[in-house]
Amino acid sequence: MARPRKRKRPTSVDEFLTNAPVSKKQKVRNGNSQSSVSSRSQHPVLCQYYPHVQSLREYIITQLPPSSKIRRRKVSSIGIVTKPFDAPLSDAERSLGSLLDTTLVGHSNFTTEEVPHRMDEWKNFSQKGDESYVTLSNGVTGFVESQALILEHVVRTMFSREKSTKWPDHLLCDGFRRNGSMELRVVRPNHYVEALQRPPWPQLLALLGESGDRIMINLLLDCAIFVSVDTGFNNLCQISGRSLSSVNSYRPESAFEGTSRAKSTSELVFVRNRMFYARPALNARGQVHFGLRHIHVLNRCQIQKLDEKQDVETRTHITQQNEAHTLKVMMYMFPRQFGLHNVFTSKVNLKETSQRLKDYTLREEEIFAKFGRLGDTGARVKTPKRLRGHAKDLIRKLQVLHQRCSYSQLLQHYCPVHPSANDPANQSESDKFRRHTRKSKGKIRKVTRQSQKTIHLPQWHRNFPVTELATSSAAVSSFCQAVLKKVIPRGFWGGGLTASQNELQFLKKVDLFMSLRLYESIALHELTQGLKMIDIDWLTPPQLVGNKTSLTDIQKRREILNEFLYFLFDSILIPLVRSNFYVTESNTDKYRVFFFRHDVWRSLVEPAMIILKGKILEEVSLGEAKSILDARRLGLSHIRLLPKGGQMRPIANLRKRVPIRGSPKKLGPSINKILAPAHKILQLEKTVNSGKMGSAMFSVGDIYERVKHFKSGMPNLPARFYFAKLDVQSAFDTIPHTAMISLLDSIPQQRRYRISEYLEVSPSIATRGNSENYKSNPVKKWSSLAIKDNDHSTFIQRLENGQNTAKRDTVFVDLYQKQYETSEVLQLVASHIEQNLIKVGKKYYRQKQGIPQGSILSSTLCNYFYADLEAHFLPFLNSDDCLFLRLIDDFLLITTDKSKALRFVQILHQGVPEYGATVKPEKSLVNFDLVIDGQRVPKLVDGKPFPYCGTLIDTETLDIARASNHDQANTIFNSLTVEFSRTPGRTFQRKVLNAFKIQCHTMFFDTRLNSAPTILNNIYKAFVETATKMWAYARSLPAAKQPSSNIVIKTIQKLSETAYVLLTSRTRKSRYPDYECDIKKCEVSWLACNAFHQVLSRKQSSYTKTLAWLKARSTELSLLKDIRHSRVYAVV
Repeated sequence: MARPRKRKRPTSVDEFLTNAPVSKKQKVRNGNSQSSVSSRSQHPVLCQYYPHVQSLREYIITQLPPSSKIRRRKVSSIGIVTKPFDAPLSDAERSLGSLLDTTLVGHSNFTTEEVPHRMDEWKNFSQKGDESYVTLSNGVTGFVESQALILEHVVRTMFSREKSTKWPDHLLCDGFRRNGSMELRVVRPNHYVEALQRPPWPQLLALLGESGDRIMINLLLDCAIFVSVDTGFNNLCQISGRSLSSVNSYRPESAFEGTSRAKSTSELVFVRNRMFYARPALNARGQVHFGLRHIHVLNRCQIQKLDEKQDVETRTHITQQNEAHTLKVMMYMFPRQFGLHNVFTSKVNLKETSQRLKDYTLREEEIFAKFGRLGDTGARVKTPKRLRGHAKDLIRKLQVLHQRCSYSQLLQHYCPVHPSANDPANQSESDKFRRHTRKSKGKIRKVTRQSQKTIHLPQWHRNFPVTELATSSAAVSSFCQAVLKKVIPRGFWGGGLTASQNELQFLKKVDLFMSLRLYESIALHELTQGLKMIDIDWLTPPQLVGNKTSLTDIQKRREILNEFLYFLFDSILIPLVRSNFYVTESNTDKYRVFFFRHDVWRSLVEPAMIILKGKILEEVSLGEAKSILDARRLGLSHIRLLPKGGQMRPIANLRKRVPIRGSPKKLGPSINKILAPAHKILQLEKTVNSGKMGSAMFSVGDIYERVKHFKSGMPNLPARFYFAKLDVQSAFDTIPHTAMISLLDSIPQQRRYRISEYLEVSPSIATRGNSENYKSNPVKKWSSLAIKDNDHSTFIQRLENGQNTAKRDTVFVDLYQKQYETSEVLQLVASHIEQNLIKVGKKYYRQKQGIPQGSILSSTLCNYFYADLEAHFLPFLNSDDCLFLRLIDDFLLITTDKSKALRFVQILHQGVPEYGATVKPEKSLVNFDLVIDGQRVPKLVDGKPFPYCGTLIDTETLDIARASNHDQANTIFNSLTVEFSRTPGRTFQRKVLNAFKIQCHTMFFDTRLNSAPTILNNIYKAFVETATKMWAYARSLPAAKQPSSNIVIKTIQKLSETAYVLLTSRTRKSRYPDYECDIKKCEVSWLACNAFHQVLSRKQSSYTKTLAWLKARSTELSLLKDIRHSRVYAVV
């Protein structure tokens, strides 16, 4: 009997990819590839944009026909070592396996069905039949051509889909434009198409066999492709599909809620920064007008009184006008009920505002466009049923109460202008951080109007802080509460006891809002908590009075109440603060907010502006200013003064978007945005030609490598070091324009540059580690990078060679590139320096010296400028026995040669007129005796470490420690940013961990730089400060949201574990190969327990359980053998 004929395998490219036949019982011993891929495919960013995220291997397996069992096994096993004695993988197999496992595919519709006519169109385009039975004799070369043909077909298909002349929103279409009907022309090279034509993509097409064309076309047309980036952790780069910049985030619940979804109350965070830096409204006599501004809807829609002496026609007209005014106020208060733009359902036009939510101060054009002129016979507006009757009467009463309210007298009563009200001795510590409602005692007595031109402010010297003249937040809160109680009718809060309770809860939130710090705010959700909605009568429609409430009725009541509460805060409270106070932060109190009455602030600012105009500003005529503005893209700078001790520091906000000339409603790019290409070019030159920056440091962290390298060259330690620290006076404001422009011309080394704009999409803090959390949208950041014109590297290569090692779970998308001529960039920067126009009031000024503070270029230009000074006047410091550090205008010299230290101090104390550099003698500091021109230079106390930029450097061993704050309680309270979120426990833990991370810099914990006692002391101090911040943060939370003892204990446990990981992490060692931290986990935990016990023991009433656990845990750790008692006990 003849043996059955064995099937012969065709010779094809499959043999090029697989060296041996695949066994049917093949098993992976190094781990299941499917499970490893599926774990990677759960990317925290992609899962929020696509309902289906798979690895490329998984996607291809699902797209293969069910009958292709052999092909499935080949795809499943390619690039994977199955047995130890198998033949080693070839480069092609390894490359293809890596592509299949590390590339992720995101798509919306999970289907394996063929799209009708898609393959017919492909066959007609390629003009070839079914060649699945043909053996490819030309090997991989044929698949390279096929892959290029597929990409061309895909690009043409996408252009044919787009019926309009609009460019298709797809990365593969970038660089192509229509040239006639269906012809395309290449405008610029498409790097995505080029990447998909390079190996191993043609090899992948060969691996797929007869289904390859269909799978590849579906992959490119229907899916987004993300390849792995070899930098950071789990980072990806998009190479195909719609750009993530135009893809909306995917939410599973959206399918049940329909296409439009109203924002939840927790998403609506009040734009609190609208009340900052407001200008006063002046009356005809030039005095500050208190109360709401004249453009406020309550001032524009006032109720006119009817007089019996008026005729019938006049009375009818007045009645109609009053009805129209009440209706307009109703539209401002309840825009959603009238179909107007609102914060709940409408989208924010980013071309009109740079804020998260729109400003609704003026709605006149919107109301006129929708309803016409209110009050005219032709304008008929249907009032919603729920806003008729009682609700309308309350709104009319609100208008009347507003007209009767004496804002100026209330302001003078609660926020008087006299020194004793601002005396810090009269303010207790509890008043500063109090969170409860302040109630005024006694009635408001009649006060006489005080002339604003004769405000008597105390005379103070330079050491007397300007902020002492600010009104306390408690007084501002009392004023706002008094106004709201007088203006808002009590009927809005309900009736009887419910009204009192609701009003009290609302006023407590007002007090909380006034006491927040700079970057804090509250959401509408926080405002609605504690209010009893059922008993508010005006929310109930007349026809449902006495009936049982339904779910839809409750939802409608809540909707109207939310609109009312948002109006009170956004359109009454915030404008009330803006019109009566100048709200600002200070240069010395971090995030603490100060409220200055507008008349007090004017008295402080006017003398400071006179001095400023005389020093660095010169007036420019209106015609010259307009000619300068018309000749360039750069706009005007707006200056504001920031309290700094007893002085005022000028700050120019160059990040603010200003209206486009000719289109006042549309916002153009800011000055910093226009200067961004120049900034990126200077950053590139700084990296390429670092020698031109001299001894400049770009952050405090740069001290680490500088000091460590210098210390390694010192064989005998401890040694005698000479320290000298100097501070250049008004560094930014004293740089001569001519010298800066001439130096600027020598910085760029290329005739032209390219700026690559790209997008970074990273998970929000709430999403990290929890890809199922869909409540927080991913964070999008538009970045740019300068490239030399002759640099032909790909975007992925630039990412891998850049500073992205700290990125985690980030998706990069290359958007576009733009070419810039160096001469044009330099001309733009020169105009920015020499023609920096500032508008103060109605006059224009030009900065006659210095570089603009607040500019994106200021720090870089200042570093280049002082590096040039260093090269010409301080070349003797470039030696092995000197370490010269410079952070902007703070100079520090560490040397073993006393003569060089003397010469350095003498040169800078004499001044360098060519560079406009003069030194503040009172801010100089040395650790040796020195007298210059008969004046003794301040000397460091013997035995004390030398302070520099927040660090303490030992003058004998060069050990580095972190400087601690003297007034730690006030400083920590002022440095907090409390989040009033719906998940206070999770937020609390994240804040505590971040408080330690920002202190965990490498230079404090490197054993090869610092001694063991210094390292342990640094760790202990970091834990002490973290514990103090934890206590302050918990105290700042409302009582209902303060963490329990269990949460505090879990947070401390998590902190000690995280601290050890940070101190000994592989990432830190890979970035700094010489880094070493000789510390054990039990020692870190012991230091953490003792630090928290020290801080919390002073607050035993609230942390009894926590202190007991800390004591028991510390005792338990002390009994371990691994702990080195002599080291850790010496710290505590």
